[in-house]
Amino acid sequence: MSGGYPCENVELLSYMSGGSIGGGDMNDIWGWIDPTDGTEYVIIGRTNGTAFIDISDPLNPIYIANLPTATSSSMWRDIKVHNNHAFIVSEASGHGMQVVDLTSLGSITSPPQTIEADAIYSGWGNAHNIVINESTAKAYGVGTSTFDGGLHILDISNPTNPTLIGEFSNDGYTHDAQVVSYIGPDTNYQGKEIAFCCNENTVTVVDVTDPSDAVLISATGYIGVNYTHQGWLTEDQTYFISNDELDEQELGVNTTSFIWDMSDLSSPQIIGTFVSETPAIDHNLYINDGLVYQSNYRAGLRILDTDNIANGELEEVGFFDVYPQSDSPQFSGSWSNYPYFPSGVIAVSHIEEGLFLLRLSGELSNLGCMDPAACNYDPSALEDDGSCVGFNECGGCEGDELFCVGCTNENACNYNTESTIDDGSCYEIDPPISQSITQEGEAVIFTNEPASFWFETETSPEELYIGQTYTMPFEEFSQSIWVANSNGEYNVIGGKEEPDFNNGQYHDNNAYWLVFDVYEDVLFESVDVYSQQGGAQVIEILNSEGELVEEFTQFLSEGLNVFNIDHILPAGDGYEIRSGNNEPLLWREDDGADVNFPYEIGSLASIVSTTISSENQYNYYYFYYNWRMSSANPCLSSRTEFEVIVHSLDEIVDNQNATRKAIKFFDVTGKEISTARNQIVFILYNDGTVEKKFVSEPF
Repeated sequence: MSGGYPCENVELLSYMSGGSIGGGDMNDIWGWIDPTDGTEYVIIGRTNGTAFIDISDPLNPIYIANLPTATSSSMWRDIKVHNNHAFIVSEASGHGMQVVDLTSLGSITSPPQTIEADAIYSGWGNAHNIVINESTAKAYGVGTSTFDGGLHILDISNPTNPTLIGEFSNDGYTHDAQVVSYIGPDTNYQGKEIAFCCNENTVTVVDVTDPSDAVLISATGYIGVNYTHQGWLTEDQTYFISNDELDEQELGVNTTSFIWDMSDLSSPQIIGTFVSETPAIDHNLYINDGLVYQSNYRAGLRILDTDNIANGELEEVGFFDVYPQSDSPQFSGSWSNYPYFPSGVIAVSHIEEGLFLLRLSGELSNLGCMDPAACNYDPSALEDDGSCVGFNECGGCEGDELFCVGCTNENACNYNTESTIDDGSCYEIDPPISQSITQEGEAVIFTNEPASFWFETETSPEELYIGQTYTMPFEEFSQSIWVANSNGEYNVIGGKEEPDFNNGQYHDNNAYWLVFDVYEDVLFESVDVYSQQGGAQVIEILNSEGELVEEFTQFLSEGLNVFNIDHILPAGDGYEIRSGNNEPLLWREDDGADVNFPYEIGSLASIVSTTISSENQYNYYYFYYNWRMSSANPCLSSRTEFEVIVHSLDEIVDNQNATRKAIKFFDVTGKEISTARNQIVFILYNDGTVEKKFVSEPF
């Protein structure tokens, strides 16, 4: 496991949710390296646009820029890069091809910034994909509304002025392709420009050396073809590995990769298949350094070794499952990946969830620091990757957080047990100013700061009460209470106050829910829910990794219910709260209601969004109203004594009521007495009332 995800020889560096990089569903992904400083950028397509992300620190990637879609949203968007420009196409109607000068990304100082395309090619409306041969500065639109969906060939030597120079439509629709300057074993075509196309029911090879006269070399089908989707050449261009997007669903087979021998381009031969242990649908695959990187929808990233490909064999040597809840053959999970960054970062797009940044580990990784004197020396490394760094003043690696620098005062609120170097950040809470009140015949109410802690003694381990005021019951003897100030908040209420019953409905949809951040450790006390009928309801809280933190069950009555949670949550982002069962139906507001994220819960927490990854993310409000929270671990000041002073019985009687007179006194046996000391007495007044008192002084 890495980051909560099943894996083998692959580990998680970081994750960015779809909502944090522009929203919508994710699709294609590509990369760019800034030639001026080596900064690596991920370019990821979304239904509503394209995001540009700086991954120079892959543990802390930065969302730099957003390019909105040229027309409307679409599930299909594709990106390639040439000459420091991104070329972006979509199946959105009338979209054309957006061209973006990537060198401008480095000058953005306040990300994320919304940018515009530097040019738009309108020679087609919609396109399924864009293919580029960088060595010849040619781009190939495929699945466009032109040339029967075949190759639409452009000269992009001037990136912002793409020019139509040819086409190939003799084999109909092309879904995807790879175009190379051919160096493979077929001597008839060495030195020419060759397109390897996936044309729905064939692997089609085309000589596009002269784009004005492209020539079909071969079109080869295979047994069990359902939808020839995409493929990629090995680095020596001897073999082509392809996938079929529909055979898993239609034939009930596990994920199947087809191995083509391309030694004779006029007669490609399938020499073997690799059948995975999972039934997931295969999607985009790429090959780098002898490894096949497959994005197989619900099975996530799968890595195959090509060492024995000449015998028609591949071996799975690593994986990272971004959709651990299921491997079923459905169109959700990982769309694509980009494995070509010099740093070794592997960027993976997840349709519903966002961007994963991964790297090889274990047996597959032979890069690392080979200097034994370095902080990050890797004794297993076989090749130095230039990553060696020295030690910092805390004994960690240069560039790492200085864990030993912090507050070293044990009495401070922010005392850090690991700190050995004080950074001047220590702070304490000022104690209350002492108070003294004389008892005047009624309960004494002390008032202090809103989040005061009230203790029975100076050393009591547990507080009696938390709040701004405390009532000392009336007694005939002096009393004390000890008080500490705190930096906490208590009984804070946030979220929507009540539903908009004109826009929404009682709903059984527990597929989506609310997302919230917690800024300090909190006691999550309760939420209000509105139930259509009576019944047992389960509420679940998940952490940012999608793991269940706790679940709570309560029987609801029809209408408004206060659902008690009473659970401590540590500070953290990306918590989720959801319904654990469909019935009884709870009230959910829809996109006609007045919904305005974020909803702050004091300074303790914030309800930031829903788990919907479409444009409706901020238009719905799910189930939970009037959230109540309190600080779980506040810092306290030292304690101050608050006193109640009691004088003699006569003073008490006189102060209580000048016209009210005591006429008789009785002890606990009912015997009338004329004097008392340190005992309980009953006083009969001239108005007929009787009062019980403890008398400390003689009368």
